[in-house]
Order: sequence, then C-alpha cells, then structure tokens
Amino acid sequence: MPSHSCEPLPPLEQFLNHRLPVWVGRYGGASAKAAPRKLTNTHSYAVIVLLTRGHSHVRHTGELVLRAGDVHLIPPGDPHGHAHFRDAQGWALAFHPEAFPSEEGWGQERGLKLGPLLRVREGCHPVLRPSLPQRRRLERWMRLIEQELLQGDRGHAEACAALLRLVLVELERIATPAAVPEPPSLSLVRQALTYIEAHCLQPLSLASVARALGRSGPHVASTVRQGTGRTVGEWILEYRMAEARRRLRGTDERVDIIAERVGYADVTHFIRLFRRLHGLTPAAWRRNATAGYTLPS
Repeated sequence: MPSHSCEPLPPLEQFLNHRLPVWVGRYGGASAKAAPRKLTNTHSYAVIVLLTRGHSHVRHTGELVLRAGDVHLIPPGDPHGHAHFRDAQGWALAFHPEAFPSEEGWGQERGLKLGPLLRVREGCHPVLRPSLPQRRRLERWMRLIEQELLQGDRGHAEACAALLRLVLVELERIATPAAVPEPPSLSLVRQALTYIEAHCLQPLSLASVARALGRSGPHVASTVRQGTGRTVGEWILEYRMAEARRRLRGTDERVDIIAERVGYADVTHFIRLFRRLHGLTPAAWRRNATAGYTLPS
C-alpha cells in the first residue's frame, strides 16, 4: 500500500510504491542469507540479477545454479522461487513497465530494449553468461544507477532510464541461450502475459485473451491465477496503470485524456481504480511523483 508520509522514502520503497520506475541494489554479506522457501513468487516488474561472487540456487524454469558472472533474467509475472545464496554478492536491477517513455507501452517494444526478457518468455534459458568485459560494463552501469538514485540530483530519472537502456543493449549482445523445456502451464501463462502487455491499451478482456490464445476462458483464468497469483483482469489493470503512471509523470496531459488513452472512457471509473491501487488520486500522485524528477515524454 502506498505511503502517505511526507518523509522521504528509501529508493527501494519508492520503487515498490511506483514512485521510481527503476531501482538497483547490491546484495552480499548479511543480506546473502537464505530466504525462506516459497512455492511461487511473482511480481509485476522485471528483474535482472548479476552475480559477482559465490553462487546461488533458485527455482525458475527448473532448479538453477548461478555462479559468479552469471546474469539471471526474470520477466514480469514469471513464477520463480526465492534465491538461496552461498557466499554470494551481486546486483539486482528492477524496473517497471513505465521505465521506457514509449507511446506504445513496453509490450510493443520488441527491439533491443526488451529482447533478452522477451526471449525468456518465449522459452529461452533465463541465465546469460557475459564475457568479462561485458560483465564489467554491466556492473559499472548498475553502480552508476545506484549513485543516481542515492544522490537524487536533477535529471536523475532520465539518467537512470538511459543507463537501463545501456544494460539491456549489452544483454542483447550476449549470445542467446538455448530454449529449455517448460511445463505447458508456464508456457500458457507467458503467452497470456505477453499478449496482455502488447494489447493492454486496447479493449481487452479475459474472453479476448483466451480467444487469441485458442483456449477457453476458464482454462486461461485458472492457469494464470495459479501461476502468478493474479487474475487476467488484474494483469490488464496493472499494465494500464503502468502506462497511466508514465503519462502522469512524463507529460502534462489532463487526467481525463490519460484515462481515455489507457482504455477508460469513464474518467471517474479510472480515478477510482487508480486510487484503489495507489492510495492517491491521479492528480495527487502526479504532484508527488514529479516533485523531484520527471521522465522524458
């Protein structure tokens, strides 16, 4: 639930409250203790993990062992378990869909920006193995994002977005790993989320998603809910609200115009949904989000 406090929030809390589109953090030492096991863990943002020392175990499309130098890609909505570290250190970079100032939203971005994450969605192995120079560049850019977030200088959001692009371009240059067998249920979840991301600003419903995938509505509904812990309707709402946040933060469009652009003809209904999800009206959220930074439109 978003915080209503006037006190500044740490970058991670700002990210989780949708006040920052990008976040990066280090782990190691005390933070590298094993996390409690959970059958499935999903989130609406993407995560890129760079392991710089030691190794870790995580369940994602099977049991994975990550070693120093590996990059682990977790697309939004992909079911996975908590990582169990052993003498591990590294970086975790996370970003919401609105991190990219794109008119189409990130579901249409199939070029250099999201290629590695989309290929994981399509069945490729979620672990990349960069060369030493690539690894050093990735770590340098993540360190720079961390500095931008902590210092909060003017234009730091634009700087973070630019550095994120460099990270994703570098990942695109790493050799594509082979496809791995995956359960039919996981494949269907990924297909559903990819379709929702690409069409979320159009009239969209469970029935239209199921029709596009050639499955029945109840089957898609139960598979997505079981795999991600969220309904198809909640994922549609999540991606529409991500585009609304991008426009609120990065443009001066009126709230009623934004509501229409993200799929809601009734601005009152849009405001009610936005407030339910964020704890603030769109206008109040915009004032808070643009107090210290903006994203380019």
